[in-house]
Amino acid sequence: MGEGQHKRQNRDQSAAEFEAVVDAAVDGIIVIDSQGLIEVFNRGAEQIFGYTSAEVYGRNVSMLMPPHDSDRHDGYIRNYLDGKQPRIIGIGREVRGLRKNGETFPMDLSVGDASRLGDQRFVGLVRDISERRLTELALADSELRHRTLFNRAPLGIFTADLAGRFLTANDVLAALLGFEEVDWVTRHNCQSLTAPDSRMLQHNAFQSLIESDGNASTNQRLNWLKHDGETIVVDLHLTLVKQDQHDAFFIGHVTDRTSEIRAAVTLQRAQQKLAQSGRVATLGEMASAIAHEINQPLTAISTYAQACQRLLSGNAPDSDTLRDALDAVYRESMRASEVVRRIRGFVRDRESTRFREDINAIIRDSVELAAFEATQSQVEIELELAGSLPQVTVDRVQIQQVCLNLIRNAIDALLLSPASERGILIISGTTANGVEISVADNGSGVDEKHRGTLFEPFLTTKDDGMGLGLSLSQSIVVSHGGTLTYAPRDSGGSIFTFELPAGQAADV
Repeated sequence: MGEGQHKRQNRDQSAAEFEAVVDAAVDGIIVIDSQGLIEVFNRGAEQIFGYTSAEVYGRNVSMLMPPHDSDRHDGYIRNYLDGKQPRIIGIGREVRGLRKNGETFPMDLSVGDASRLGDQRFVGLVRDISERRLTELALADSELRHRTLFNRAPLGIFTADLAGRFLTANDVLAALLGFEEVDWVTRHNCQSLTAPDSRMLQHNAFQSLIESDGNASTNQRLNWLKHDGETIVVDLHLTLVKQDQHDAFFIGHVTDRTSEIRAAVTLQRAQQKLAQSGRVATLGEMASAIAHEINQPLTAISTYAQACQRLLSGNAPDSDTLRDALDAVYRESMRASEVVRRIRGFVRDRESTRFREDINAIIRDSVELAAFEATQSQVEIELELAGSLPQVTVDRVQIQQVCLNLIRNAIDALLLSPASERGILIISGTTANGVEISVADNGSGVDEKHRGTLFEPFLTTKDDGMGLGLSLSQSIVVSHGGTLTYAPRDSGGSIFTFELPAGQAADV
């Protein structure tokens, strides 16, 4: 074999190897001459553009570009050849390609100068990035959606590191804390925005989560400080997210409860004022019976005082008789004083305070207050009070007011019944959660058409009633975490029952 033939064989083998490498490449490889005519179009390029090598061979590469780019492509080549000013040649960039079916798509294009191979040639490496671009767009859209949800959520949201430093915060939290910009929030840590009286509670919450085994959360009601120093009440739901041993952070959800708490306090004060007005109105309605009750010991005091005067005016007063008379004066004065004490305690305006109380003792005191009116109305009150009842945490005067309202309603319901049949039965007992008190009468009962509105304010079946007694009683019982209900009595009449939880009652 001659040397020339051997060289031709080597060139042919090299060309075959080159073609094999080019065709094996995943990316598209396109070789063009100085006129932009396609000389090599590998299988990767065929798959990307949809053309076969035969369809594009010898044609201008601008056929693979949208019109906007194809019109300028030949000019780029001339500028590069004339002054070596690269536009794409020698620089990788993202451009748009044109498939055989007319579809445009994004692609990464790198063009190199291959003139050292002989005649002026350029090699282009093409990678279809359609799927990558779709993924990026989807991620960007997802991030936008999450950012929108993050900022428009109806509560403050933040993330913080294990030291409590804010990492991110949403617009709601920034506005809640009085900051104009979210970035201002991230200059602080949680403790610096917490009121002094809540810092230890919040610190302990952070520490307990850090020391937990895995992802955990906690809820706290705290006092936080706004940018201007104003104190607000917030509910903080704090979650620790542990992604791995070295990557952990907090997610906090903050709900402003300030207006809610202030409204509750205002409502509580209004209810206390209304309850006190209701007690005054009740005693006003009981004025004649109370006057009669007080008049009895005063009359007795007057009688015994006159007897003492007669004894002292005699020549030899009987000291034993005089002593008995003075003892009687003292007893009757104490009796009158006790009546006045109960009345003053019942009507005085004061802050609501709750203590652990014996419900049976409250019932007995209420019956004492109602005894004046019951005696005048010829109503007998019978007690069936269970022993060993659990104590309840209540405002004694308010629960006494409920009992008195129910007893007086029962007395009013009995006025049309024969005097010999007028009776009220008060029963106390236990429930699964606390105590239950029932006030039953044997009157005519409540008309069915009025049962649905019994507890509505300003609705009454009495000619001179204000319509506040039952409504006020229900609000008092509910504020103590209990319930007040009505039921017709099987033997005729009505039963009003209220339940109270044992131990600590619910706060208003």
